[in-house]
Amino acid sequence: MHPALPAQVVDIPNSMTVLPEMIPASVDLARQSLTGTLNFTNPGVLSHNQVLRLYQEHIDPSFTWQNFSEEEQAEVLKAPRSNNELDTAALSQLCPTVLPLRASLVKHVFRPNSRLAPPR
Repeated sequence: MHPALPAQVVDIPNSMTVLPEMIPASVDLARQSLTGTLNFTNPGVLSHNQVLRLYQEHIDPSFTWQNFSEEEQAEVLKAPRSNNELDTAALSQLCPTVLPLRASLVKHVFRPNSRLAPPR
């Protein structure tokens, strides 16, 4: 991205995994010898605009971006992009302390890296 141009994103909700929270959860599951198929993402989804608003709130209030369509995005990507919302009910049952996506991002990503205010 050219520094003079704002970032361009497609505003689509997606599941996401916040590793500082999910890695300890995986260790806990392994210690309990639990096996099976899990969607290993934090519960909930956030759109790209929602994540960028958190970035503005916690890191850089002057950051700007522009939205563009999925069709416009497809023209600049070398491969198609996958967008999805994964069911985390099984994970939430096994790991009830795993935070919802927004809260986890704020706790593990945005507050620790904030230049605007001390961590809470």
